[in-house]
Amino acid sequence: MFESTVVVAPGVPAKRRVQTKEVVVIGAGPYGFSAAAHLQDAGAEPHVIGQSMAFWKNNMPAGMLLRSKSEASNIAAPQKHLSIAAYEKTIKRKIADPLPIEDFIAYGEWFQKQVAPSLDTRHVQQVSHDGTVFNLTLDDGEKLQAKSVILALGIGPFLHRPEQFAEISRELAPHSSDLNNFSRFTGKRVAVIGRGQSALESAALLREDGAEVQILTRDPALIFRPYAWRKHIFRKLTSGPLLPLSYRIIPPTDLGDVWTARKMANPDLFRRQAPEVQEQLLRACARPIGAYWLQPRLQDVRVRTGVSVARAAIAGTGLRLELSDGTIDNVDFVVCATGYRIDISKYQILDSSLRQHTQKTADGYPVLDMSLQTSVSGLYMAGVIGERTLGPTLRFVTGTSNAGPRLAAAITGKRSSSGW
Repeated sequence: MFESTVVVAPGVPAKRRVQTKEVVVIGAGPYGFSAAAHLQDAGAEPHVIGQSMAFWKNNMPAGMLLRSKSEASNIAAPQKHLSIAAYEKTIKRKIADPLPIEDFIAYGEWFQKQVAPSLDTRHVQQVSHDGTVFNLTLDDGEKLQAKSVILALGIGPFLHRPEQFAEISRELAPHSSDLNNFSRFTGKRVAVIGRGQSALESAALLREDGAEVQILTRDPALIFRPYAWRKHIFRKLTSGPLLPLSYRIIPPTDLGDVWTARKMANPDLFRRQAPEVQEQLLRACARPIGAYWLQPRLQDVRVRTGVSVARAAIAGTGLRLELSDGTIDNVDFVVCATGYRIDISKYQILDSSLRQHTQKTADGYPVLDMSLQTSVSGLYMAGVIGERTLGPTLRFVTGTSNAGPRLAAAITGKRSSSGW
């Protein structure tokens, strides 16, 4: 860390010293913590800013289970004592698989205490660049300077609500990520729009909390991912000393099949694929599908396929939905489990000049190199916004194994292992 001293004339109040950090990580979730772990291993001193695991705590419902298995939910670090298995030894119990959200949050907070014990919990209001260093303004008015900045802000800024609900309050028609508790819906009529994991798990939790639930999807059917029993048996047979070999054959990402898993897991292999193949791999990981363990929990939930909401209007204390098949439905609430759309222009944390100079693709993704560096030297972006560069693992926690080592190598010039 460096400090720049401001010299002032006699009688003029001295300005607060501006601290200059080698690298600032903005974001206190899996990608921010993983980046910090790899940077530390490479000899850097990252300054991490954010509220620990805030999106997971505030925007995901109690009782949720992670779709990815435990082996794909490790926050990657070269330090082996930071794995979920190591955390289980610390708390002296085995965590269930699939992983309950409460256990994953506790694991993330434990991880944070190891790699960012002095976490700066203030909010960054703005980041600018003067051509030499980045200037950060914090919510208490303090300013920091940084040679490099990593944005690990998660998917929250990119939530998508259908235009039919543009004039409807998020109190009546929340996005699924607005909800971390479903108790207020008990006894209410709720329509869940969507058919992906978020939609199906929201519907299951709503029903279990006593709501009258229906799922609306324009697709012809719900799809559930079957239990991967072949991979489960393979892992059992290749555990212990054979585990590194097992991971090379079938990477621990919980993505793809025997034909596609390595292409999805390895960024260099992903980049060698033809553009149309890359797009197919990305679509395969983003398609709306539910985990196998959700299907029995939805047996009593009404599912209306092949319909969409043509128009929504407030009706009394609830909503009147005009559906594409001509029918009309009245509900108390709608939950829009309608996913996310990447558009880095929504990163209001960047000042207008920095947003203008950060190149993006026609569909809103940042233009990144293989180190996740943007077109502005020293500005990096990690997480789902890097999936078109490093591949579909960046959509999930497992992608920290690809992001962390590359960020650390680019910033420090030293290579770091993935932590697998």
